[in-house]
Amino acid sequence: MPLEPGTRLGPYEVTERIGVGGMAEVYRARDPRLGRDVAIKVIAASPDAELLARFERETRATAVLAHPNILTIFDVGTYDGLPFLVTELLEGQTLGRTLASGPLPPIAAVDLALQLARGVAAAHALRIVHRDLKPENLFVTTRGTLKILDFGLAKLKEAADALETTMETSHPGRLIGTPAYMSPEQLRGGLADERSDIFAIGTVLYEMVTGRHPFRRPTVVATLTAILHDPQPPLSAADPMPVSLQHLIMHCLEKQPASRFQSADDLVFSLETLQGELRHGVSPVHHVPAGPAGSSIAVLPFADMSPTRDQGYLCEGIADELINVLARIPGLRVMPRSSSFQFRAPDIDVRAVGARLGVATVLEGGVRQSGDRLRVTVQLVDVVQGFPRWSRRFDGRVQDVFAIQDEIAERVATALHGLLTDRERQSLRRPETAIETYEYFLRGRQLAHQLRAQNVNAARQMFERAIATDPNYAPAYAGLADVHAWLYTWLGGNRADYDAAERASRQALELAPDLSEAHSSRGFVLSLARRYQESERAFEEALKLNPTSFEAAYLYARMLFSWGRTARSADLFRRAADLRPDDFQAPMLLGQCLRMLGRDAEANAAHEEGIRKADRVLDLDPRNVRALSLGSGSLFALGQIDRAMQWATRALEIDPDDGAVLATATCLYARAGMKERSLELLQKLIARGMGQRDWIEHDPDYDSLRDDPRFQALMARLK
Repeated sequence: MPLEPGTRLGPYEVTERIGVGGMAEVYRARDPRLGRDVAIKVIAASPDAELLARFERETRATAVLAHPNILTIFDVGTYDGLPFLVTELLEGQTLGRTLASGPLPPIAAVDLALQLARGVAAAHALRIVHRDLKPENLFVTTRGTLKILDFGLAKLKEAADALETTMETSHPGRLIGTPAYMSPEQLRGGLADERSDIFAIGTVLYEMVTGRHPFRRPTVVATLTAILHDPQPPLSAADPMPVSLQHLIMHCLEKQPASRFQSADDLVFSLETLQGELRHGVSPVHHVPAGPAGSSIAVLPFADMSPTRDQGYLCEGIADELINVLARIPGLRVMPRSSSFQFRAPDIDVRAVGARLGVATVLEGGVRQSGDRLRVTVQLVDVVQGFPRWSRRFDGRVQDVFAIQDEIAERVATALHGLLTDRERQSLRRPETAIETYEYFLRGRQLAHQLRAQNVNAARQMFERAIATDPNYAPAYAGLADVHAWLYTWLGGNRADYDAAERASRQALELAPDLSEAHSSRGFVLSLARRYQESERAFEEALKLNPTSFEAAYLYARMLFSWGRTARSADLFRRAADLRPDDFQAPMLLGQCLRMLGRDAEANAAHEEGIRKADRVLDLDPRNVRALSLGSGSLFALGQIDRAMQWATRALEIDPDDGAVLATATCLYARAGMKERSLELLQKLIARGMGQRDWIEHDPDYDSLRDDPRFQALMARLK
């Protein structure tokens, strides 16, 4: 029978009964020793063994948890032979009673869901699964704090299998929990794990924002059938909410555990990101499910915070890896390193950088290495609002750099793109290797990007060292193949360079047949041997594996031009331009293709696009000879003759031996009728072992030279 006011349970004095449930009654009581009110949960009279076991589990589970979103236990005891539990006294009401008044605004629902996820994550960290999360077991205090109640069905992992097996054997077919909030695997009688709690959180969150249960049907059997088999119910025009919130809920409610969030920590991160968007008004609201809006980001080179300041290659390498993998996410526009790496000052204004590059977000960070310890800090900044949408510090060993990069990439992609598919998540993963090998690889790639003779040769040495320390690291072989192919094409490379590129590209493919870069490198090498059909297959596979690869599309387009397939080349140059919106090369070469196809208006538009982008690059780097030299051809096509000559002259002054500079200047002077100057530069180009015969044969810029015996003699010297 109920306890009367004034009844003492040890030092506690009962003042009133405040709740009653199937297994216990709850009383308000006074603890005179500390001068505070508490809640006392007294088990019902004549409990059976199972009820006592459940009460014991709740006591044990809750007692080890110390978290602001989990009910705090103060004490335990017995009264008249019956156990009781003393907890903090909560003022407010259950979430179930709160929702009886109707759905909550999205921001309020997300705030409560985030508190719930944090509490669940704390329990999971101690290997405790709740298994009975529902609105009636969640309490919202008058201060807006959510508290998780009733761990009576919690599963302590250290004894989980034995406990679950015992209960299922004693009560075959019996469901453990509240059926309407169970996951499909629980309803099928399988073992519940952390992902079962995540399904329940998704159900509760759906109910918070819509005011209705996602799978509720007229009967219990129909409800259980819906949980097991029906897809997540679509949202209607009456349920306005951010697209990212819709995706988050649907991800929680996936039927297969492997398709949901794999940890409560991941769910906490997504909810934190969404909370920031909602509070600052940057998350679009739609009435029906839709894909996330296109986003854009610039990844700045990370700052070197190491005591010796000698980790620049690692800082740049981590940022470069993030650029490469984030570019694979559909709908996410990522600034290439050629643009974002211009900003290296430690006191740089991130908002100004973002505005200058035309992106919505900027990722900045720092790297500190001391011995074998590594610390990486990152911050994703919203350019318009000026606030960090996400920040995190990662501590670990140097060998953990791969896992750190993967996590940064996935969290940034999730923050900007929305929840990732399994395929998208997998596309962010990079092959792993020993840290020494990775260091050589990063140093090699850093040097290769500079495209100068001495740097490219140094890059070759770094890739070779990477391979020496790990003969199975495919990215290093792909990098080595590209370097040798570049040497062969533009630096007077001999047959040995081509042979080395051939061997490295084949080895990269053998080691990693699913690596897009390996197929792209192979396509590049095959094109140099005029094995165009094989090259085409390699590039097609590269784009199949990574449809957002700018390098594959761009090199593929160049190969097609050399092959004489101008129309298809134009398609690929346009694709490359779309993949890297700030790149000037693709639209300029697209303009050349379109001019050859007689599509003059489109050609002019492409050249104008290329010049606009080149101007932005030159504003950041006035000595960018590629922008100057290639841009001179587009300026000439647009009738800006004087400016075209100025750009070509400037490029030759900066780097008179660069093969690409010599080739484009040769074309420009030939088109301008300056035959002698054009032939002089072409002779210099070919004397250095450079020049692409097939390209020249199909490029109309050389038409004014073709009847000249000197031109014909020079062409005969080309490979």
